[in-house]
Amino acid sequence: MEPGRSPFGGGIIRLRRLAQRLGPGVLPQSRSSIALVGAAVIAALVGLAALGVDLGNSYVARVSGQRAADSAAYAGALAYSASGSTTTMQSAASNLAALNGYSEEATKTALVPSPSGSGNSAVQVTITATVPMYLAEVFQSQKNHTVQATSYAEVRAAAAACIIALQANGSGITLSGGTSVTANSCTIASNNTVSVPCGTTMTTKVLNYNSAAVPSAPCGGIRPPSGTASVTISKKSTSDPLASNAAVAGAFTHLAVVAAETAPAGPTVSAGTSITFGYSTSTPISQLAAIGCTGSFASPIWTVSCPPGGTYKFGGISLGGGITLNFATSGSASNIYTFSGAINVSGTAAHFGPGTYKVAGGIITGGGSTTTFGVGSYQIGTGTISCSGSYYSICNTGSSLTFGASSFTIAGGVYNNGGATLSLGAGSSANSFTIGAGSAGYAINGGGGSITTFGDMTTGTFQAVGKVSTAGGSTIALSAAPAHDINGPFSLAGSATLGAGTYTVVGNVALGASGGGGSMTGAGVSVITSGSFSVAAGYSNVTLTAPTSGTMQNLVVAGNTAGGATFAEGASGNSLSGLFYFPIGPVSLSGAANVGNGSGQCLQLIGSTITLVGGSTLATTCAGFAGSTGGSVVLVQ
Repeated sequence: MEPGRSPFGGGIIRLRRLAQRLGPGVLPQSRSSIALVGAAVIAALVGLAALGVDLGNSYVARVSGQRAADSAAYAGALAYSASGSTTTMQSAASNLAALNGYSEEATKTALVPSPSGSGNSAVQVTITATVPMYLAEVFQSQKNHTVQATSYAEVRAAAAACIIALQANGSGITLSGGTSVTANSCTIASNNTVSVPCGTTMTTKVLNYNSAAVPSAPCGGIRPPSGTASVTISKKSTSDPLASNAAVAGAFTHLAVVAAETAPAGPTVSAGTSITFGYSTSTPISQLAAIGCTGSFASPIWTVSCPPGGTYKFGGISLGGGITLNFATSGSASNIYTFSGAINVSGTAAHFGPGTYKVAGGIITGGGSTTTFGVGSYQIGTGTISCSGSYYSICNTGSSLTFGASSFTIAGGVYNNGGATLSLGAGSSANSFTIGAGSAGYAINGGGGSITTFGDMTTGTFQAVGKVSTAGGSTIALSAAPAHDINGPFSLAGSATLGAGTYTVVGNVALGASGGGGSMTGAGVSVITSGSFSVAAGYSNVTLTAPTSGTMQNLVVAGNTAGGATFAEGASGNSLSGLFYFPIGPVSLSGAANVGNGSGQCLQLIGSTITLVGGSTLATTCAGFAGSTGGSVVLVQ
């Protein structure tokens, strides 16, 4: 274009030529109209040009903002996937946006449901930019306008396996007879076959198998959880996630240490004088005087006092019918009392004060008696009086037997008869227990209807060498202790409360043994066994949760045996939270047994094979094994 020439000159010339063709006088008469039209055209063209320029600026700003939003959303999603923190997520997104020139005020970040409909969360980032209007403001008052860009980055959790059948040449995972496995948030994996026949269901997002045959589900029993379109089925091998775990290896190694533990010996004491407290007074009073104590009798109560700071040597003591004995109840805790025979309480009641008691012949109660011992130290040998056909260090066939917080060395086991109550150091954590077996091999034996309680331990190891057994209808509460070493089978038919700590059992762990019914609870518990773990007929509501810290964190039950684990014959209402680990033993559920309710209960189960039959169910809410990391991040919108 020539300098100074109007860009609209050609249009005016064409208007003049048109007027000339129309005839004389037209142009002069229409000159004002033509000017108006020209002005309008000019205005329109200028407006279109302004609009084009500003639209172009808006488009550039929109593209730039979208790129920044995509980057910020992705960065925020990566941060959230790694940390689980929305604060970290927002910081990462804002920092990325700032690198692209957008202020924190212009960047809005939120964790929302993914628009993909997958059920996963997504990080939403919205960036708002202000775009100036350079030419359009000639025609209107607005000087700028805003553009927005929004991006969604979906956080897809790592689909770590939490139900695994490890054995490559075994039956893998097998369901039959109306059974179901539910793992909505984690992978189910088998190193061999997976069989889900008609009438059974397996619910999971991801299923891994490693057999020649694709998982069998002829009636569509392999299904995704609600909100997931389909199950991802892949042929791949799954390794043992705990194969190199130092804590598990150490726990299995400790089984050999416990197997070598031996029962404590009973006390060795000098022979003493045996005393029978009855309605005759002269003989007991003179015998007590010879020992260094005094006695008085106010029918039917005997009172014995011994000066502080001494050692007093008795043989055995016993009570006549209807007699109550108060033995050094106000005595000094520094006193030492030795008994070369047994303490036999078959009268109305006996109360023993604090101190150190060395009882070579055991403690036996009977006849509905009530017996108490104070705070102290107790070294008790195997009994010399028959107790339910056997011999124990403590035999409670009376109404109740109670010990204050103490150190207990019990050579010949503990027996608590049906209907009786036995309490050793309950209500205190200042206890210790070392227990051997009685003549029948039992370290602890609770009869039907009995209530047995062991007080807690702040330090040390609760040690029992011998069988631990309870009968149906009984109740037992074991100490909370850093460790529990049990060198013998652990067989409970009654209800039980396990105090926190690790239970290392050399032998089988059998709940509901001999057909007894009951329940078990334990928080912060790890059970390690060299035998099988079974929950049998009628035994229900086994609720165990693994420790949340320490070397045994997240491990609830583990065994290094081919015996494996079974839940059978109506063993229902069971909730196991943590790792249930039998790498070389099968895990089976049958007879309408169930493990897990699928609501807040995090079970992570490994067996050589896993079998469900007869209406049994297995459920978990876990997303994978503790320590599994990652997950993927994908821009979805």
